Parts: sequence; C-alpha cells; structure tokens
Amino acid sequence: MSKNKFFKTRQSIVWLITTSITIVLLTVLTILASTMFYDIISNVLGKGAAITASGTTQVFETEFNTKEEARLNGNAVNEELFEEGIVLLKNDSNALPIATGSSVSVFGKNSVDLVYGGSGSGAGSGANVNTLFESLDAVGISYNPALVSFYEDDDASGSGRPSNPQMDNNGIISLWTGETPWSSYDATLRGTFSNYDDAAIIVISRIGGEGFDLPRTMSDNNGDPVEGARNADDHYLQLDQNETDLIAEVTAAFDKVIIVINSSTQIELGFLDDTTHYAYNANIDAALWIGAPGDTGIMSLGRILTGEVNPSGRTVDTWVRDYKEDPTWQNFGNNLEVRGERYTSIANQISSYLYAFVDYEEGIYMGYRYYETRGETDGEIWYDDHVVYPFGYGLSYTTFTQEITNSNALEGDSITANETFEIDVEVTNTGTVAGKDTVMIYVTTPYNAGEIEKSHVVLVGFAKTGDIAPSESETVTIEIDPYSFASYDYNDANSNSNEGYELDAGTYTFRLGINAHDEYENFTMNVAADILFENDTTTNNEVVNRFDDADDELTIVLSRNDWDGTFPSMRTAAEKIISAATNTGINSVDSLNPNTYTEFPLLNEEGTLTLQDLVDADFDDPQWEELISQLSGDDLIDLFNKGAFQTIALLNIGKPQTTDADGPAGFVNFLSTGTVYGTSHYGCEPIMAATFNVELLYKFGEAVGDEGLIGNEDGDGIPYSGWYSPGVNLHRSPFGGRTGEYFSEDPFLTGIMASHEIQGAMSKGVYTFVKHFAVNEQETSRSGVATWLDEQTLREIYLKPFEYTVKVGQTTGMMSSFNRIGTKWAGGDYRLLTEVLREEWGFQGAVISDFNTGSHMDSKQMAYAGGDINLQTLNQEFNASKSSVSDMSVLANGAKNILYMVTNSNAMNTEVLGYRMPVWMLGLVILDAVSVAGFGTWGFFIFRKR
Repeated sequence: MSKNKFFKTRQSIVWLITTSITIVLLTVLTILASTMFYDIISNVLGKGAAITASGTTQVFETEFNTKEEARLNGNAVNEELFEEGIVLLKNDSNALPIATGSSVSVFGKNSVDLVYGGSGSGAGSGANVNTLFESLDAVGISYNPALVSFYEDDDASGSGRPSNPQMDNNGIISLWTGETPWSSYDATLRGTFSNYDDAAIIVISRIGGEGFDLPRTMSDNNGDPVEGARNADDHYLQLDQNETDLIAEVTAAFDKVIIVINSSTQIELGFLDDTTHYAYNANIDAALWIGAPGDTGIMSLGRILTGEVNPSGRTVDTWVRDYKEDPTWQNFGNNLEVRGERYTSIANQISSYLYAFVDYEEGIYMGYRYYETRGETDGEIWYDDHVVYPFGYGLSYTTFTQEITNSNALEGDSITANETFEIDVEVTNTGTVAGKDTVMIYVTTPYNAGEIEKSHVVLVGFAKTGDIAPSESETVTIEIDPYSFASYDYNDANSNSNEGYELDAGTYTFRLGINAHDEYENFTMNVAADILFENDTTTNNEVVNRFDDADDELTIVLSRNDWDGTFPSMRTAAEKIISAATNTGINSVDSLNPNTYTEFPLLNEEGTLTLQDLVDADFDDPQWEELISQLSGDDLIDLFNKGAFQTIALLNIGKPQTTDADGPAGFVNFLSTGTVYGTSHYGCEPIMAATFNVELLYKFGEAVGDEGLIGNEDGDGIPYSGWYSPGVNLHRSPFGGRTGEYFSEDPFLTGIMASHEIQGAMSKGVYTFVKHFAVNEQETSRSGVATWLDEQTLREIYLKPFEYTVKVGQTTGMMSSFNRIGTKWAGGDYRLLTEVLREEWGFQGAVISDFNTGSHMDSKQMAYAGGDINLQTLNQEFNASKSSVSDMSVLANGAKNILYMVTNSNAMNTEVLGYRMPVWMLGLVILDAVSVAGFGTWGFFIFRKR
C-alpha cells in the first residue's frame, strides 16, 4: 500500500491526529517544565538529589540523630515558650489555679477548632497538633464530653469560623467568629453542665494571616451584618452577639468562669473590667491570653490552669477599650469602601496597578507611646477610659517586689554618649509559690513643647528571672545604652543645628516598671549639654537624613503639644488626588544608586579556590574577589535571578544549592521546596515576645537550627540552610493581618528578642532573612502601597528592630518588603538597602526581595539598589547584559554577599559533587519516551495490518 493510501484510512488518520497532538503537547510540556516553570515545579515536587562526598568536616553539629528527634525537641521548646508567654490577665479572688481532678465545662465553638497559627508563611501543616482537651487530660482535668460532641457536630452547633475571609472585587473582606447561638443549646445539653461545674472555660478565637487585614466592620460584601454580628458598625476585634450571649449565660450558670483568648492580636477586653456596660463582668473570674499555640503550645495551658506552671508572660501590646479611638484607626487598610485609601485622578498609570497609600499621621505615638504619653498629659481618668491592660502587664500566682540596688550610685550621674551603664535589680518573691518575674526599665526623657516629639516612657532594658522560691531573691543586671533612647531630630526641631540622633540636655528619669504605666521606683540622671550622635555608634559612618521625601504627602503629624488639633483624620477627596510629583515618583524605577561603574569585574578566570577555603574568612578578605573571578557572567545572572526558596549551585567553586524555607513559625512548606517537611510548627511571635526571655528565644533559634541540620532526611540529607524569619515589623494596628508573625508594638523588645532568635539559629548554621524591610505593617494593598511618614518615625520606630537584628543579632540575611516608602519601592531603594543597611549599620550578607510578582517590583532596580537575590518564579528576571560594566558590577557585589552568607552556614557541612535529575523530571522524560514508543508501536501495527 502506498503512503498516500495508508494515511487516508480511518485508523491511520486517528493514529496520526492523536499522535501528533499528544507529542506536540508533551514536547511543549517538557520544554516549559524544563525552562520557564522548572523552579515552580521543583519548589513543589522537589529538586534533584545531591551527590555528596564523604568525610567532610562538620562545621555545625546537632545532638539529634533523626528528623523526628529534632521535631520533638522543637515541640518541647514550643511548650516552654508558651509556659512563659501565656499571659494571666485577670485572676479575681485567686480563681486560678484550679485543682487537679476538677471537672469543667469548656464552651465555644472554636474550642474544638483552635486557631493554631496564621495563613501563608505563618501556617503549619495542620498535622500532629495537640488539642485543648489533650492539655486538660494531661493534668487530670475532666471535661464535659457532651459539649465537645455538640461543637464537633456542625449540624447541631453551626459550621464555625472560616479559615480565611471572604473578599469581593473591591478588596473588601468579611469575617465572622463562627460562634454558636445560645438558642442552639437545648435543655438536654444544658442539663449536663451541673456534672462539670467546678469551672467554666470560654474560648474566644480570632484568625489572621498573610494577604488580608482584619475587617473593621462586621458587614458582609452586600453591606449587611455578618452571621452573629451585633451590628455592622462593630468590628472583628469586638465580641459579637453570640459571644456576648454565651458569656452572659455561662456566667449566670457557673460560679467560676475563665476566659481563654485564642488570638495572636489583641481584642477589645473592656468586658473584663467594665461593669457599667457589661453587667456580667463581676462574674468573670479569670482570663488568659494564649495567642496561637502552633503544634504543641496548648499543652502548656493545662499546666498553667492547675498551677504546675506559674504564668509569667507579659503583654507586648497595649490592650485598649475602643480601637476606633486609636490614632491609627483613621489611616489603615482598605476594609471599608468609603475608607478606600487609593489615589484618584491618575495620569500615565502603570498597567493596572492600583495606586494605594497609607499615612502614618500618628508619628511616633503608636501603641503605648501614645497611651502613656496622653495619659501623662490628660490624666488618669482619660487613661482608664482608654486602656484596659498596659504594655508589659501580666499577673502571677505569687507576688514580687523589685528594688534597684545601685540607684544611689547612679542618681544624679551624667550620661555620656558612648558609655553604657548597668542597673542592678533585686527581685524578691513575697508570695507562697515559686515563680518567674520580668524586670523592665523605662526612661522618661526631657520634653520641650514644640520641639522634638517624645514619648513619656520608652522601654530601654528588660530581663527575665529564673524560678524564685518564696522568700528568696535574685538579682539581675540590665545594661543600658544611651543610643537606644536617643531621639531622631529630622528637622532640627530644637534649633541646635543638628539633624539626626541626639539626647537633649536635661534630666532623664529611669523607671523600674511594673509595666509601662506603673512603677516600683525611679532615679534620675543628667545630660549636661546636647549629645549628638552624628556618626553611627557601630560603624562610625555619618548618619544623615535620607528620606526627606517620605513625608511629602503628610498634611499633619500627631503632636503631644496639641493632641486634638493634630489628631489623624482620613484624607478628603481633594487629598486623594495624586500630585504630578508623586505620580512621577511612583512611575520611576530609579534605584537612586549614585555610583558610576567604570571597571569591569574580573570574570571567567581559571582558579582552584572554593567556598570551603573561605569558611570563617572575614567579609573584607581579598580572596572573595578571587573566588568571584572564577565565575561567569551567566553565573552572576543566575545567582541573582533563581532565588525562590534557594540559592543555586555553582559547583565550579564548590557552592552547593541551598534550601531556604519560609517562616517565621519554623520551617514552613509554603510555596516552598518539596524537601521541607516533618518540621515543628511553632506558635505565634507575640507569645514568644511575651516571655521577655532572651535565653528562651536563643533556644528557639537553636531548635529551628537543629531541624535545619537534619534537613531532607528522606532524600539526600542536605540541610535547610536559609530561613525567611524572624518577622520584625511592628503591631501598628491590631487589625494587621500578620500581627501573629511579628513580635510586638515596641521596636526595642522586638529587635532584642529577634536578635537572640537569630543568634540561636546561626549557631547551628541557619542564616535568617529578617523580614519585611521595612515599614510593612498592613496586608491591604501591600504590593506597592505608598507609605508616608516622617523620618523621625521611620528611624525611631520602624527601622529600629531591623537595626538591632544587624548590630546585636548579626544576621547575614534580610528580606525587603512589597511596599513603598514615600514613592520608592523599599526593595529598590539604594538609600534603604545600601546607605542605611550596609553603610550606616554595617550589615554583611545578602538581601532577598519579597516574592517578586512584577508590577512595581523592577528586578534591575532591585539589583542596583543593593538587592542580591530575586525571589521569583514568574519570569520576573533581571535581563542583565554580560557586556555591561554596571550590570556585571552590581551582580558581582551581590554574588559576594550571597557567597559570604552561604559560607557561614550549615551548607558547608557537605561537599556536593553533583545533582541527580529531579524525580518528577525523570518521570516526565520516561513519560515522553513511553509515549513515543507507544505511539510508534501503535503506528507500526496499523501499518503492518494495512
């Protein structure tokens, strides 16, 4: 038969069409999978296993032999964090602890569905989690099984809370608590209460997470109140009607009622102490804040309830009565359409990018800095009307006294610029059981009306005692650095011809705080003449204003000199019209890099130097340049561009591929490599901060580092080297979706706690990408939102935690943020990533972008600003020219930063000789081969038959 006749038969036509389509599709799939989508698929399904050499010297070591051992250690550390971090907010008439063997009724739909963490990078796997009831079982407390069964039955008690909010096309979100209406409790169920009536425990939960902020309305997308809302004008951090009814009914039925607040962010707690508006208040006996406990943190609650563990946590935020009266309420998020913070009348708009803004009109008066300062000026009645629990508040089952034992030596002494001093505090247990206490030092600096804005008190030192037995004492020593409470005068407000950090002449009062509001005692020291920190105290490099344009769109900034006249307000329609200068700035992709590059970096040189040769090498060692000279232009480009949850292998210089995983709740497999699995999910950062225990944070970092050293146990045994953690943005507003991923409202507490976590992780060879640098305090419109603030607020509040992680934590990694500071994208701003971070502070290491989605995130701009790793899988690459002196120069600088970071990590524990083809790619190749063979065989038999 001729070929023409063969291809005209029905069977042949079917074979030809089917074969052609399938082969074309497989070819396209293979090409795309091995090129454009290789990194995305590898991140999900896993990368090629490493082929390693034997006998490599272990630079970093772990005492654990298996992944399970390391995970169990992490779980135990998580329980320790929650033992010290859970805060006892209320304990009338010593209602707690309750006796082992007690019988309790646990109320709340969320009692069977606790909030264990956030979403996105703050989420866990949902496996191996302990429940509230396991915690009670472990300490011998029996609980009402009928209530548990009722809440587990969605038909009986309702479907519960959503795991994520509903969102409409305008970005307006709605959430509801999912609490069960009291009408659903029938007589039979209520009849079981008397059998478990030693106490009632009521669980109140709130969620939060990446990609959304918490709603400031309880309306749905149609404007109607959501399920359970009292009214649409309420917000998500108030009790809803079902919670209100539940508390009222339970307090009427039980003699002892305990509230458990399962939320990373603070909710309005006026119902705990306000008997005027909440008649049942007197019947709430105790309350605890437990945050989001991760896999195992909830096991600590039972031990605290029974007194096996004495609670010692302190609040890390100010818990206020009415968030609508907070200065940040007017300028946050985009949760109500009428509050839509978006520019109008835009010319020459980039693509479909939404021009959003947020105004930090509260200035430095955020959190306790506002409430303590206004409480000082407006009096105790104002303070009590606004604050339920101050920053640093927390109760214990025992009592303590604290005394400064060297105050006589310090009283009246002079403060000098570069000399620290020590405060010795004796803590005595005056109660009947052992317990730990927190020591806090606050300072009140001299304020001159109309000059530099200053908070009434600022935290400048803290420490946690060990267990102190009754009638016993422990002395702790706290080192105070004058630079930590220097003000940043960005506009020479005090007319001393200086713009920068300084201490005004005058009297400084150091307060031994019970919390931010109350104190044990104080002493004073003096500054004879203004102290000017013209140069950085670490690097001695000049400190100057760098962000004068970041407040261009601010019309007012809150001042203690006139609270009412400068109080923040929403923008008017006229203020939302974008100016020509702002529009130009937003459209610009200029990194502001002032350098001219004239000398082409040496590349493609022969050499034998490897990364192993530079272990422990100083950052300024000339061998780094020699090592980089052995790379090619393609190497530099790939090292920059292929940075999604990894750094790539460069085997010609002995650099292995690294696994860099998300965080901060441990190593998280979120959009990350398939080699990350079986790790502990730790609890929320606010509870970690609430421990006020730097040694415990170091231990946490070590535990994560141990898990990193075990790494991919079921695969090639390669460690996890990088960690996108810790998060050190601040709790500007309790409605921030990621408050659970950030420590506190206070920059000093945040920075110091994060620094010790970093030190612990780095002791095991895990480098930390501290995030999100900087001024990323909301999720709404986070991709490119223009953040407007003055440089005092930027320097004193929002940059400070990052500064501590560089100078104290010695981090070798930093992650830039999505947002803009003024009009300039933070990840593409030379002033931020180079002039401040590297030159002023002395950072040595690599900067990675947040996930590069394109839009306003220009990869070339990032490279020229000082960004080193492009976290992208969506073809958002920097198409650098290998013949460009400037392109190759900035990439060579970035390569040094990356190589320095990796060389000081656990990646050096293994010598990698090569990599096998990923299993999924091998499967695709086999599929291609089988398909070709199969279709060929099919065609052969058709041809032979004809």
